[in-house]
Amino acid sequence: MKIVIRLVHIACLSFFAVSAFAQVKASHLQKPLVVLGTNVLQKKSQQPNEMVQGGSVDHVKCILDKMQVTYQIRSLPWRRARQDVHASVIDGFFTAVAVDDASDFATFSAPLVLENWYWFWRTDMVAPPSWKEAFQIGVILGSQQEAILSNEGYSEFVTANNIEQLIKLLFSKRVDAVLLDKELFEKTTKAMHISSRNYQSRFFRYMPLGVYFGNAFLLHQPDFLTAFNSRISLCATAEFELSASEKDIIQKMVTPWFQQLRANKEVIAAVVQQNTVNRDKSVNQLKQIDEQWQLAFKVGNFNFPKSIMNTKISHLLSQIAASSKDFLAEIIVMDEKGYNVAIAEMTSDYWQGDEDKYLKVFKMPEETIFIDEIKYDASSKRFQVQVSAPLSHPQTKKAIGAITLGVDIDKALSLVH
Repeated sequence: MKIVIRLVHIACLSFFAVSAFAQVKASHLQKPLVVLGTNVLQKKSQQPNEMVQGGSVDHVKCILDKMQVTYQIRSLPWRRARQDVHASVIDGFFTAVAVDDASDFATFSAPLVLENWYWFWRTDMVAPPSWKEAFQIGVILGSQQEAILSNEGYSEFVTANNIEQLIKLLFSKRVDAVLLDKELFEKTTKAMHISSRNYQSRFFRYMPLGVYFGNAFLLHQPDFLTAFNSRISLCATAEFELSASEKDIIQKMVTPWFQQLRANKEVIAAVVQQNTVNRDKSVNQLKQIDEQWQLAFKVGNFNFPKSIMNTKISHLLSQIAASSKDFLAEIIVMDEKGYNVAIAEMTSDYWQGDEDKYLKVFKMPEETIFIDEIKYDASSKRFQVQVSAPLSHPQTKKAIGAITLGVDIDKALSLVH
């Protein structure tokens, strides 16, 4: 009997050992489970354990589906979600703004959404240069606006639970100004039958909203963030574009800069000279130059790009950019085939001829202006838009190239009062 019991005992141990080994092996093969918190509220019809849906949630779900990872998305107040990431209870939270204190324990993704934040106030008020001192500011409790303004030293807030309540506070004169996404404010006031004649606005800044992933999570998933960021554009429903009114503002601002460059005899001479030289080069020769240029950027040695650029004109462009006081982040002058003649700052491509900055303006009327979509530079946390125009010879009026100006959008729109 003892022998039977002992054999049964050994068999049980063997079974559990094999089972445990199988579970360990399966855990290595299984895709990681990602648990995220979001400030997007569940609908009243949803069950407590039902996954949140809509807006940025669908965007994040699309990205995670393309990554083929299993995940859970929980509806949590913004502060609670942030605390849970800090404590490693969940792996990330969204949609969040890049506030410095969260960077101590989490890493911000590339932008999922780009919001256009404006100050709004009633027309019966005269707007001060700053709303920071001695004014009542209205915010939605736990919102991104509250987080940013708190981070920048604003402290006296009147809070509301939602945007409709916040707008009612503004027009009942309980607050002096509110800070909200421009599109959302205008859409909501229209639905509330509030005329645009009853309020004024001023640009605050473009604000990227993304996902904060906990550093503890990323430590165990070192390739996760790169994979996540690379799929954001695949799931985006819209590009980051300026509004029609903002495009008008930018166009008026850049026109004098284009006029200055077109009137510069040295710039025209340099473009004409390169056109003459490049006409004698084969397609393969020009392609090899572009390949060598791109290789130089990969290895971090810029001697070759500098050797084939018109350094005199490039230096002139750098001086013009510097004189704009950060309004112009870059200047590119191209020849008739879209190759760089001169640049204020190094750019990774020698040939721009297959891009809209060249294709949409070359040989077009002089007044043509093409404004591209907004680009976000995560390293500098700056927004830039490329504005391009055709370049023709002042005497012959023949098309000889194109000019692109990289405009710092925050800087440009902040100059408008």
